[in-house]
Amino acid sequence: MENLIGKVIDNYRITSVLGKGGMGIVYKAYDTKLDRYVAIKMLSSNVYNREGFVERFKREAKNQAKLSHPNIVAVYGFIEYSDLLGIVMEYVEGESLEKVIQRQSRFHLYDVIYILRQVLLGLGHAHSKGFVHRDIKPSNIILNKEGITKIMDFGISKSLYDKDVTQPGAKVGTIYYMSPEQIKAADVTNRSDIYSLGCTAYEMLVGEPPFNYDNEYELMEAHLKKRAPRVTDQLTNTPEILDHILHKMMEKNPLDRYSSCEEIFGDLDELEKSVSKLTSSYFQKRKSSSPRTKVLSTFAFSLIVIALIALSWFVYNQVDDLLRSNALDDFKKYNIQSLFSSEEDKAKLSAVEKIPNNIRNNLDAIFFIDPMNAFAVGDSGTAVVSRDSGKSWSSIYLGTKSSLHDAVFFPGGKSFVVGDSATLIYSRDFLKTYLPITIVPELKNSFFRIKFIDNNVGYICGDGGLILKTEDGGFNWNKVQTNSNNLLFDLSFADKRTGFAIGWNGEVLKSSNGGNLWEPIEKITDDYLKSIDFNKNGYGIIVGGNSTILRSKDYGSTWQKVNLDAGGGLQKVQFISDDNVIALGMKGVLLFSSTKGENWQQIRTGVFSKLNSMTVNSDGHVFIVGINGTILRFL
Repeated sequence: MENLIGKVIDNYRITSVLGKGGMGIVYKAYDTKLDRYVAIKMLSSNVYNREGFVERFKREAKNQAKLSHPNIVAVYGFIEYSDLLGIVMEYVEGESLEKVIQRQSRFHLYDVIYILRQVLLGLGHAHSKGFVHRDIKPSNIILNKEGITKIMDFGISKSLYDKDVTQPGAKVGTIYYMSPEQIKAADVTNRSDIYSLGCTAYEMLVGEPPFNYDNEYELMEAHLKKRAPRVTDQLTNTPEILDHILHKMMEKNPLDRYSSCEEIFGDLDELEKSVSKLTSSYFQKRKSSSPRTKVLSTFAFSLIVIALIALSWFVYNQVDDLLRSNALDDFKKYNIQSLFSSEEDKAKLSAVEKIPNNIRNNLDAIFFIDPMNAFAVGDSGTAVVSRDSGKSWSSIYLGTKSSLHDAVFFPGGKSFVVGDSATLIYSRDFLKTYLPITIVPELKNSFFRIKFIDNNVGYICGDGGLILKTEDGGFNWNKVQTNSNNLLFDLSFADKRTGFAIGWNGEVLKSSNGGNLWEPIEKITDDYLKSIDFNKNGYGIIVGGNSTILRSKDYGSTWQKVNLDAGGGLQKVQFISDDNVIALGMKGVLLFSSTKGENWQQIRTGVFSKLNSMTVNSDGHVFIVGINGTILRFL
């Protein structure tokens, strides 16, 4: 095929090559009439010369142009040029699921649910119009820069109403995701797409297809005869209903699968409900005569966190939408290199580096003891340490499989780590040795945050409206009155007597007596609130679901909502100086304010991951951690 770059075909000027495949070359082109970019798939001669293909090609292009759905890459028509055929499609700027899996091994559960919902909407629409895709796989599903999932390449799909175009007998599809009826060269239906989508979802969760053999024969035999391994046997903290959904999507007999994409939504709703029930039935689950059975599983409380974050993630659009906010008229996108322009600024964000590691679990918090030594904690008892300024990380074991959410380190070596199932670990030598602390009376709540306001006075917050206080440096903890049953994610003190705790359903609790009594203030939002921080001058910032940002200028006496029309959850906020604030969000989004939270700028990290926590070491370098072992360092 000749090089078409620079040529003008009809009203399309070919600008670059987007990719090459078995069917031909995909070009990026500029539509001079409609002032937009498009993608044009030009067929290679070996495909074009196949008997009957031209007829099929033109029919498919015309039929697919009738498919109009936000989760399907639009087809605009076809072109002919110098004995070449091309199909003109919507140009999508984004990344395929295949590339994301290659880079970060797997997706988190709520990412998979979020993406599955969108793919099912697109597929369901196509099926209702009589189309079967026939080649659903990670490389044919793309996430655009706004966070919208789109199905690509209906070019080998067939209309159920055009029986004369494509008869059974050809194995169209990719073997790792191919349904049994496709392998047997039988006729395919919408249930074949459901099978392939099940294989795709499985790979998103586990990091490899359900059947991953070296040769085609074993792969076909597995699709025909074997049941996919259970996800719950391979990943911790996953609900059993997830296995039910995947196995039903991948049943060998098409009649045993879901009958439609719409039917799957019912079970996805049940998945959400099962996660929510872990919160609502929390106290019932603890009623047992056995001390061992009284301890809630890591699975339960890890999913509580997933559920709360998922509520915002399902409606998530990337924070680019902030441009539409009236509160951010002067909003601009900045590269990380230009975040700080003054040599006097402490944080040195001149370049971003993703630190390679073998961590697969999510990391929830990161800390530096000194310029050389750092710790991070996360899911399923994950604890990792760096002894070389965060350049490399190795795992350590802290005697628990409970998910760990937070830690605190004192200069002399005293350290505390908190997590699910009332996990409280004490160390006197920066976690070289450690021992568990049991709270009396015995509690089984999840602990999400631990903070000290001096060497002796500290606090822990958790689910069920729990706040604990210590006045002896962390050796004895007492429950204080909160008048709340909501899950509390974080707390912070504006001064030694005035503190705030935040959590689910927009809950904000205030204490005016040093944390001995906490009372709810007037609710500003119903979105969950995830993180809070104050600077030394009384400016406070709270962040949470749907890009919620609350700001105070008077030590928390009053709070105003910063109206951001986005929809993405923010996970962490931190003052890194008196004026400079960083907030972390979904899909690698980082927000920065140099005006104490009054105005915000978006920073592109170039990493497609949810970011959970950050720290600034004594050298002024910012480290950020997130899902699937993500560790970023800004130099």
